[in-house]
Amino acid sequence: MTVKASEMTDQEMKDLMRAIAKANGRPLTDARVDADLPAYKGFLLALERLDAYTFAQEDEPAFHFSLHPGADGSKEGSR
Repeated sequence: MTVKASEMTDQEMKDLMRAIAKANGRPLTDARVDADLPAYKGFLLALERLDAYTFAQEDEPAFHFSLHPGADGSKEGSR
């Protein structure tokens, strides 16, 4: 079952932030959690809005990455 950010209380989001930080070995102070909550909430709500949109296959951006400079035929080092 998916929990939507828009249905979470601030306390639930704070608990999530603490759990993620602790799992990554970087526990957060209460002051840091309070300071970061608005940004984290905005991030989760933005992801929720994106998930609600149905993208067509052709909407997907196409990127090309090359591990070898010049492998795409361009001059090496040029941008």
